[in-house]
Amino acid sequence: MKKETLDYITQIYQSENIIINPTAYFYDMSIVKKNIGELEKSLPLQTKLYYAMKANSNEQLMLEIRKLNYIQGIEIASVGELEQAMKYYCGKDIIFTGPGKTDHELEQAIINDIRFINVESMTEAVRINNIVKNLGSKPVDILLRINLNYSVIDGVENMSGYSTKMGIDEEVYIDHYKAISRLEGINIKGIHAFAASGVLDYQTLLDVDRYIFDFANKLQHEVGNIDIIDFGGGLGIDYTNENRRFDVKQYGKELSGMIRQYNLSEKEIIMELGTYIVGNAGYYTAEIIDIKKIKGKKHIIIAGGVNHMGLPLEMRRKHPVRIIPMHKPKLHPGQIGVCKEIVDISGPLCIVSDKLSWDEYIDLAEIGDIVVYLQSGAYCYGEGMHEFLMHMPPAEIVLT
Repeated sequence: MKKETLDYITQIYQSENIIINPTAYFYDMSIVKKNIGELEKSLPLQTKLYYAMKANSNEQLMLEIRKLNYIQGIEIASVGELEQAMKYYCGKDIIFTGPGKTDHELEQAIINDIRFINVESMTEAVRINNIVKNLGSKPVDILLRINLNYSVIDGVENMSGYSTKMGIDEEVYIDHYKAISRLEGINIKGIHAFAASGVLDYQTLLDVDRYIFDFANKLQHEVGNIDIIDFGGGLGIDYTNENRRFDVKQYGKELSGMIRQYNLSEKEIIMELGTYIVGNAGYYTAEIIDIKKIKGKKHIIIAGGVNHMGLPLEMRRKHPVRIIPMHKPKLHPGQIGVCKEIVDISGPLCIVSDKLSWDEYIDLAEIGDIVVYLQSGAYCYGEGMHEFLMHMPPAEIVLT
């Protein structure tokens, strides 16, 4: 969080001449640029950075990201994302990831000549091969995803080391790799090995990378040279008030040494990052509509809830909270506020589970004040249930 950004948002709300939506997302491009600058300085030279647009697909934000040279391209996960990504990037700058791609999605990816499809299964590979035959197109470059025998302890969401829908099981991966490599419509360029997201300890991620490099060398011994190793994402941000930071500088330094150690300096390393790029650049704001005391506990009710921001409920993840005082007059003599109390903060939906914060200490809050949720740039707006009860959607404002 930048104090200057929060101060600027406060000025916007407290200005008598500006009236905005009772809920809004603000995205600070100066923070995005700083995050990408840190990556550019720190990651090994052969690293190619792709923006994972599932984190935040706001059109103005995407336009601003397109201007940043270090971003190689876009990682997508649906035909809808493909259509939007094509507004900003050409096909050769796009990677298509994710399980359960339909024939239509695969066909559109092939027609638009995207750089890679990250293939998740033998079935998906056969589908691609059949589409190539039907279209009479050239062979498709792919990365073949593996579900590693490695479980990450520190990740917010783990995708390997146990039974998930992601990738091909490590036990059968080499056999599948050999079989898929014989399909005439496919060129396997390397491996995709996304193990976990939301990792804050850089050493944890280095341990994963070391396992991947060990496997890559084993794979090359069995099938011959591979050109590309795609780590997926993994770099996390802190959603508490502890201000922990992923040490990208030290991570990059030690990863570069590891690459030399494994004699992989000629390989292209791909990283697909979303949260680390935009997560801490976002601020969700909502007006306090009511404050109630029910059975001994106070509840702050704001103009937007899980309809605008779904992950606090889904992941039981609380974002840091700030209050912008608006100094509005009381509506009636018995109106209550909050003063140095533990409260729940809920949205306006007709479900009890509509909470963005629970057991949250609030120093001071009144009806009409603005609640600000920090770290709201990734998987927030897009994770909302915007059609549920059809409340006014939040405004989205990009600060450039």
